[in-house]
Amino acid sequence: MNPWQQAREIAQKEIREVLRDRRTLAWMVGVPVLLYPVLFILMQQLALLGVRQLSRDPIRTVLVAEAGTPSPTQQTPLVRYLEEAEEVDLYRGFEGDTAAFLPSEPAQLLLRTRAVDAVVRLFPAGEGNQEAVILYDASSERSQRARGVLVQALRAWGDTLLARRLEVQGLPLDFAAPLVVADSSVATARDVGGYAAGRFLPMLLVIITLLGTFYPAIDLAAGEKERGTLETILTAPVSGGAVVVGKFITVALVGVAAAGLNLASMILTFRAGLFQFAPEFDLDLTLSTRTVGILFLTLVPLAVLFGALFLGVAVRSRSFKEAQNSLTPVYMLAIVPAILPTFPGIDLTMGLAITPVAGVSLFFRDLISGSADPLLGWFVLLSTVAYASLALAFAAISFGREDVLFGGDDPTAQGISDEELFEGADETRAPRLPGAGATAWFLGGMAVLFFYGSTYLTRTLGEAGMLVTEWGLLFLPAILFIWIRGYDLRETLSLRRPTGLALFGGTLVAVGGIPVAWLLAWLQSFVLPIPWELVEGLSGLVIAEDPLRLLWLLVLVALTPAVAEEVVFRGVLLSGTLREARRQPRIPWFAIVLNGVLFGLFHVSFETAFRFLPTAWLGMVLALAVWRSGSIWVGVAMHFLNNGAIVVMASSPFLREKLADPEAAPPAGVILAGILLLAFGFRVLFSSPRPVSAHPSPSSGRPPAVEPQPEMDPHA
Repeated sequence: MNPWQQAREIAQKEIREVLRDRRTLAWMVGVPVLLYPVLFILMQQLALLGVRQLSRDPIRTVLVAEAGTPSPTQQTPLVRYLEEAEEVDLYRGFEGDTAAFLPSEPAQLLLRTRAVDAVVRLFPAGEGNQEAVILYDASSERSQRARGVLVQALRAWGDTLLARRLEVQGLPLDFAAPLVVADSSVATARDVGGYAAGRFLPMLLVIITLLGTFYPAIDLAAGEKERGTLETILTAPVSGGAVVVGKFITVALVGVAAAGLNLASMILTFRAGLFQFAPEFDLDLTLSTRTVGILFLTLVPLAVLFGALFLGVAVRSRSFKEAQNSLTPVYMLAIVPAILPTFPGIDLTMGLAITPVAGVSLFFRDLISGSADPLLGWFVLLSTVAYASLALAFAAISFGREDVLFGGDDPTAQGISDEELFEGADETRAPRLPGAGATAWFLGGMAVLFFYGSTYLTRTLGEAGMLVTEWGLLFLPAILFIWIRGYDLRETLSLRRPTGLALFGGTLVAVGGIPVAWLLAWLQSFVLPIPWELVEGLSGLVIAEDPLRLLWLLVLVALTPAVAEEVVFRGVLLSGTLREARRQPRIPWFAIVLNGVLFGLFHVSFETAFRFLPTAWLGMVLALAVWRSGSIWVGVAMHFLNNGAIVVMASSPFLREKLADPEAAPPAGVILAGILLLAFGFRVLFSSPRPVSAHPSPSSGRPPAVEPQPEMDPHA
């Protein structure tokens, strides 16, 4: 039996088990078929109930006549006009017989206590005119409705006064309207319906596809490990790849079926006319057969992507519960791009088209609204297929590792306690480095502290707050973490004297990396527009007008982050994550890429994320240099050189004039020179010997005295 036949047999076996589960069938078939009709009917009834509840009682209004306006007796026509309005109930004070003109402060007190819904303040406006200001409570739906009703009523009253004046002057009624503005939409009911459905339907389809693969992936991977049935399948005369493909086909089919059933149910609900608000708003919520076919075709690779990714993550967990916890962050990350169609002003570009999940969501929106670009659609489909292939390879690698499937490296199998498991090593062996779990907890706590503390300190203390942030919220917590947990400071932070060749190579890499970061920032601007107002504000921070200011900025912007941030990211974080990458024969790419991504996320601010890509690139380069040189001082020197170069270039009038156009592409010659310097720098860096292994194997607990060959990886 060839591998494809084996995979088919595994898939048939898994599908039969899924179909035997009545609860799964109920959620896959019963919920989509019954949920949407019931959901739309319930939504309509609740909406109608809310509208009737708001319009049942007239709005309560107070009039306030400010100084200089006609007396209440002279306002009798306005009072009568408002009293005759069916939806308005004038507040009558304590007398109960005449409409009250209260002073401003008591009237606003009535509004704040919600004794009335709105207050109308009348001001003199000259030439016998008046100005009406409506006070309302934006946090109250009744008050918001009162504002709308009063605006219409007072405008109608103003038109009445204008008509009387024109009649007295003997002028025609259209004399005061030299220009009449009217609008008319050219969109058909189907266009408007497609626009409305394109805002929520893509998000539902993506999330439903995600949920359709979420639980089957957990059950077919971690669930079978917990029940002990996975070993039975793996001991059968079938290849490991066939097992992966069979389980993957099952998860993907369940996800596609769930998405297809939900899509069909929504379309049938729309066509059945259960959404009664649609005709009232001139909406036609129907989709053509071609649109439905393209939607379903694109959902297939999306379900494959989710299924393979979830399988690869779930199989690394020891139980169903642990897999749920492990997949929850992945689930949340997938939801963020899925909700992009709900935001206005985000168009499907080439960059977003090749972004996982985001391209599918935005393409669905354009497809439903009838404005899809076929070329971008092909890029969305092909990129999703490519990502699905990578996810499938990740799942195959996960299923191919015996330590993942059978727990060969599971510390609990060696009698290690929970506390020791949290550390990542047995306490009795005197661990020199933090484990991945302890590192994750430290980084998460420090991120929360830095995220909120840095904003407050910077706003209150200015530049001094930046110093306090770097040293007090980054450097000090890292040192305390190492000291309190009893880790070896020298090993954790790689505090070794670097070789001259390593420093020279790191310098070349830092200089060559600056143009590459510039190029990445320019390319990223096509996806995330650069907020130039914010950039101009930050540029004032790095521009020095005199030598003393330049020296201060080099300490503040270059030296301080070079020490504090390197201790956290290329010290604690790199030490903790290299343990997971020790089996790689040459370069621990997982630890290096993760280090860069987290370093980039660390520099994302409230205002924008435009610094993410170039900063993540810098973090990866620094992590690779520190790992290869075995010394954090190489990373400190490179970090200082990168930030110091920015200060020096920004402080040079000549360079500022050359770089005056921020939207211009980087010069090709500069980019080419940077790439050449980068390549030569890495060549020098990798040819330099490492005097001591920076991160020993956890099984030994000690680093070897000398590395035998410069080109060999100590983690091999």
